[in-house]
Amino acid sequence: MKKTLIAILGTLTLGLIAFLWLGNNKNIEPLDGCKSNEELKVYCNFMNPEDLALTPDGNFLIVAEFGGMAPLVEMISGKLSFFNIKDKTRTKANITFEKNEWGSDDCSRDPSIPFGPHGIDLVQRGDGKLQLAVVSHYPNESIEMFELVEKNGWMLEWKGCIDVDGKYYFNDVSLDTSGNFYASHMFESDFSLMSALWNVFAKSDTGMVVKWTQDNRLVELNYTAGSFPNGIALDQKNNNLIVNYNLGDKTILFDLNSKQSLGVYEHNSPDNVIIKDGFAWVANHDHSVTESLGCGETVNCTLPFSVNKLSLLDLSLIESYKFQNKNMGVGTVGLPHNGSLWIGSYHSDRLAEGSLSISE
Repeated sequence: MKKTLIAILGTLTLGLIAFLWLGNNKNIEPLDGCKSNEELKVYCNFMNPEDLALTPDGNFLIVAEFGGMAPLVEMISGKLSFFNIKDKTRTKANITFEKNEWGSDDCSRDPSIPFGPHGIDLVQRGDGKLQLAVVSHYPNESIEMFELVEKNGWMLEWKGCIDVDGKYYFNDVSLDTSGNFYASHMFESDFSLMSALWNVFAKSDTGMVVKWTQDNRLVELNYTAGSFPNGIALDQKNNNLIVNYNLGDKTILFDLNSKQSLGVYEHNSPDNVIIKDGFAWVANHDHSVTESLGCGETVNCTLPFSVNKLSLLDLSLIESYKFQNKNMGVGTVGLPHNGSLWIGSYHSDRLAEGSLSISE
């Protein structure tokens, strides 16, 4: 009887999903040109600038140009680039390949094969060097390590990788100053679009945070299990970890010592999180998953989003920056800098610049 009831509920839920899918799957009109408006200034000629980091001089954004992630979309390679904040220009990152110093001994990289960047993180190591970690989905699953160096301009030197192909499917990464990292394992490799839609309602655990240490150990932090772990950020000062659960519709602050939650921020579909200026900045999708299905082949998915400024103590809301988004893709990251809020997107050919003087 119990199995029959579960089967009936499952069938009804899938039917509701299909109904919502068909009802919301309306094609979004493509944008005409690269036009700024009163809400957002836009800068074009990118390929899905999904995540951002700021160079130490504050003059450039490091941009992870996202190709895609199977099995939800077709897997293609992406790019790493720099955006000059002063003159508003994009340049492809100059990458050289050095010895594998910051990765695992069993991981190597063919310089002729492009990367598939997703989440990124930049820290200054204890030895003073600048380390950039990049989640890469192409040609297989790995975390790629680079040193950010300035030689007549910023460039990247590859310094190793960690191969997790067949073990984990990472979304975002956050480094400590020793070169260890935390990464969000989203879901297993057989996860499907229908599974994602099911979890809009069920919100069952699909993944967790994984910690890697330089003795090449990968440890699953089971207390962080949740529905589609996404953006992640390590607060080293307080030894806390912020994790976004995209299908769980919440952001959780974990005490890494006690393994307990210190605070929860509930908001629809959190994506990336950045710690800057003493706060956590979380990008949220202010629309349903089924609405996003209407984006289809459109280059820019013009659905509403917000960037929410949260307390590092308990994730209480400080300020909310909401965007109706008529000339940009869905915001996946919000990086504050010099009065501006720099916004990237997983489904867009442009970066956006909003104002920190305009909030809810």
